[in-house]
Amino acid sequence: MATAQRVTNQRTGRIVLTGVRTAEGAWGSFKGLMLKKHLPDGEGLLFRPARGIHTQFMRFPIDLVFLDEAHRVTKVREAMRPWRFDFTSAAAVIEINPGAARAADIRPGDLLVFEAVDGPPA
Repeated sequence: MATAQRVTNQRTGRIVLTGVRTAEGAWGSFKGLMLKKHLPDGEGLLFRPARGIHTQFMRFPIDLVFLDEAHRVTKVREAMRPWRFDFTSAAAVIEINPGAARAADIRPGDLLVFEAVDGPPA
């Protein structure tokens, strides 16, 4: 997986995620969070592009934050349970812990800013 990135919501100025990684390659994109027991708080998995998300073989629900090419939020789906599908197409989607999107006050229209944890903006 790629270097972790911090994500800040430009509207609120708050850091909403401290460790987002990109799912890389066909296998990384297919596997995603399958079979993981949990996702640490503040972390997420970024898929680019997003041509539909599934939660097959997952052990916990997730929030989905869909983004356009400019990283503007187009849709938030909260607490999608295991064994479900969402066929929304987007430039990207971030999978995060259930309730994390609401706790971070992420809304459609928000601009999310990504920056490398140990370096300049990505």
